[in-house]
Amino acid sequence: MSQSDPLEKLKKGRAAAIEFIPILRNKLATRNGSVHVGTILSAAAWLTGTSLYRAFHVKDDLPPGTTIKSDEVNKEWESLMNLFEQLNFQKADIPMGHLILAALADGDKHKPQVEMSYIQKELQDQYNGLMKKYGFNDLDAARAGVVLCSVLFQYHSTTLKEIDPYVAAGIVAQGIIEAAKTVPPPLKSASR
Repeated sequence: MSQSDPLEKLKKGRAAAIEFIPILRNKLATRNGSVHVGTILSAAAWLTGTSLYRAFHVKDDLPPGTTIKSDEVNKEWESLMNLFEQLNFQKADIPMGHLILAALADGDKHKPQVEMSYIQKELQDQYNGLMKKYGFNDLDAARAGVVLCSVLFQYHSTTLKEIDPYVAAGIVAQGIIEAAKTVPPPLKSASR
């Protein structure tokens, strides 16, 4: 993608996020049409983290599910979480450990009801295709994913008040880093 205005990329990221939400909701909705808040936040975070993984590990031949260490991923994750905090808390100084501990202390109430590998297998190709449609590379797709997480975060924690904002933010932070450090299944559209 050419060097465009960061604000323009954020607007395009929001448009992509809004377009992806119905796909995500349809995949995760129960028979009565409701969506478990911890599951949808985790799913969005996992797709974000999967894009972050791919931004730095294009040619890995490791089996899916393998956990890796990456300083590049850690550094970019911090940058993504700063963006998330700015979008949702109007500041970027909340300790990530505090958020993740808030999510862990919440117990099983908001624990995702599906596995990360399921979300990756079922939705990563659609997510990746949509991001390519908007002209995003994998790193841009991870940033757009933060916008997706933010829209869902605001809807479920501020509008519906279904979840404490710090718990929700912890779920997002944990989900992104978990996926960013785990080898995903290969994309079906391997013509990258």
